[in-house]
Amino acid sequence: MKSGKTVLVCVTGQRDCDRLIKAGRKLADELELSLLVLCIQPASSGIQGNSEELEYLRQTARDSQAEMTVYFNDDAPLMAVSVAKKVGAKHIVTGMPEAPVNGFVELIHKLLPRVPVSMVEKNGKIHNICPTETDERAAKMLAVQV
Repeated sequence: MKSGKTVLVCVTGQRDCDRLIKAGRKLADELELSLLVLCIQPASSGIQGNSEELEYLRQTARDSQAEMTVYFNDDAPLMAVSVAKKVGAKHIVTGMPEAPVNGFVELIHKLLPRVPVSMVEKNGKIHNICPTETDERAAKMLAVQV
């Protein structure tokens, strides 16, 4: 796992998370940052979980010049925050929460209030949560992406 200035993309084991990796690659290129893909699976799913989907996402990450790391842990938001801190994430990309909302994005934003979060809808539309302490340059870059 690379450390430094990174865009961290959080994926589930679903094949359509490839849109998150592609959005993360575009953002990493614009910000001149490295890209890391993180997948946190429930500990109970074990290695046999979504193996075909995970391999597809791993290949998508490779095609995007990114490393993909998979953890098995039942507390996905805390694990994601831990990894984000460890790698020095400067931006986080996730999917758009669907009903019922599980609190993943909200907890990440609460624990990392200075890190922008981009949520990508299934149709590709991106919504941004800006840091509580606004960095004018980052805010302008986010505005351009929408």
